[in-house]
Amino acid sequence: MNVKIKCSMFMVIASLFLFLFPTNFSAHAYIKKSTPIENEILEQAPKEIMIQFDESIQPAFNSIKVFDSDGNRVDKKNGRIDPKQPSILKSGLKRNLPDGTYRIKWKVVSSDGHPVEGVIPFQIGAEAEGSAAIHKETKGYTPGADLIIIRWLQYISNACYVGLLFFYMMVLPKGFRKNRSIEKFFLKLISIGLIFLFLSILLSLPLQATIESGFPWSEVLSFQLFENILTNTTFGQAWIYQAAILVTLVLITSFIGMAESTKKVIMWACFGLGTALLLTKTLTSHAAAQTNQILTISMDFLHLLAASIWIGSLIGFVALLRWRKDTEMKQDYLLMIKRFSKWGIILVLLLTFTGVFNSLLYIPNLSSLVQTSYGKVLAGKVILFLLMLLLAAVNFIKGKRKEEKGLAASLWGELTIGVIILILSVVLTNLPTAMASPGPFKETKVVNHNQVTLRATPNSIGENLYEVTLKDRGGKPIKDIEQLHLTFTMLDMDMGTETVNMEKTAEGKYEVKGLHFSMAGHWNVHVHVLTKTLESIDIDFHCLVGSQ
Repeated sequence: MNVKIKCSMFMVIASLFLFLFPTNFSAHAYIKKSTPIENEILEQAPKEIMIQFDESIQPAFNSIKVFDSDGNRVDKKNGRIDPKQPSILKSGLKRNLPDGTYRIKWKVVSSDGHPVEGVIPFQIGAEAEGSAAIHKETKGYTPGADLIIIRWLQYISNACYVGLLFFYMMVLPKGFRKNRSIEKFFLKLISIGLIFLFLSILLSLPLQATIESGFPWSEVLSFQLFENILTNTTFGQAWIYQAAILVTLVLITSFIGMAESTKKVIMWACFGLGTALLLTKTLTSHAAAQTNQILTISMDFLHLLAASIWIGSLIGFVALLRWRKDTEMKQDYLLMIKRFSKWGIILVLLLTFTGVFNSLLYIPNLSSLVQTSYGKVLAGKVILFLLMLLLAAVNFIKGKRKEEKGLAASLWGELTIGVIILILSVVLTNLPTAMASPGPFKETKVVNHNQVTLRATPNSIGENLYEVTLKDRGGKPIKDIEQLHLTFTMLDMDMGTETVNMEKTAEGKYEVKGLHFSMAGHWNVHVHVLTKTLESIDIDFHCLVGSQ
């Protein structure tokens, strides 16, 4: 197998892993537990309300308010983040609240800089006749065109700058570097990448102001608002580091074209600062909110660095295509492919390992790929990848046969699909992950040749509908059931157990509604069936319960 074939295979595999396993997931903060929970009926008014999120929340742009059924505010207006537990938002309530329906209206900014808000209804006193349950609401930030353009511009320009520097120093043959026109062309590409990187980071501050404050662009150009973001948010602190690195990069980059003896040192310094910019990006990702931050941030950073080197190097290959037609440059171009193929193995391994690691943190099960917005976007990207793979195969065959007819069209087609996939990646990183909303739970297990199916809908904190279906080995409903009950146990912490009886709705089908999932996380649901002949069927189901 020749070098060109190996390189083509590596490029296809790396592109697949690069986009199939995106990092920087924006896993918006979601509720793990609230007191009271959705539609909980309390005998008397609590002194304090509390909402616990899955990660620390930003000290700025948060609020928690409680209203009665007439819209009057009944909290003590002392909503605050718990100083000892920055993942908890709480507020005191007024004394002697009368029986009735109440709503907790809350808003927070997660560690990745995305606002999340919602409503949690609850009731004090006996439930009034004819009153319908009010479901909680949770609404996160929906990516707009401004975010997609600016974030995409930052990713591609950073990759262009870092990747082209690496490509120039480690891959580009001396024959190309000695060519003055090629050298000037490369320096121009690097400068263009730096200009767009500067522009994207500059625009990211007012963009973040619109996201966190909820104000339009026309109202965010305020010194006070920018000061609040820069001093009270994780994004603001990271942006200050980015601005300082960027100013230094601009100054050092301007010296690249000077003496040949210092050029390599200057380029390595620029490469190091460019990778530092990538590191600051991980400080505002969901990786920074994990328990083992050193591990998750390192994985996130390595993935971004490998992806940036790969994309920037591909830009270098495409930029030099026109010189491949030069007879004197053709051999150097093939040598360049051979050199990059060695680095390609390392990049593929990094992208594969770190991509799978990051994905497993936020994708709970296969069903979430079709039941959540996050999964649907990812599925769309997979379909586009199949098209890219088809075009890659066409380009591979053309290259093997040395056929140039139609090669440009197929290369542009593959590049266009890649751009679309990168745009989808930006959207994907700004959607709640499947961990926050895994979707309805359904699983079937076989015990003693009998099929037991458990469904939980919507499988989130608050009221759920639990359904159990029983069938014998022939697939027919089991009829001789004396009783059936469920036992709920929280696996992430000790909350005791709760057992409820189920009511028969049809032969072999039983249902019950209730507030038995009181916290997001992993639960064990034990199904106990007792037949009229005093035989028992016992089975456990493990459920990942979401917050929305």
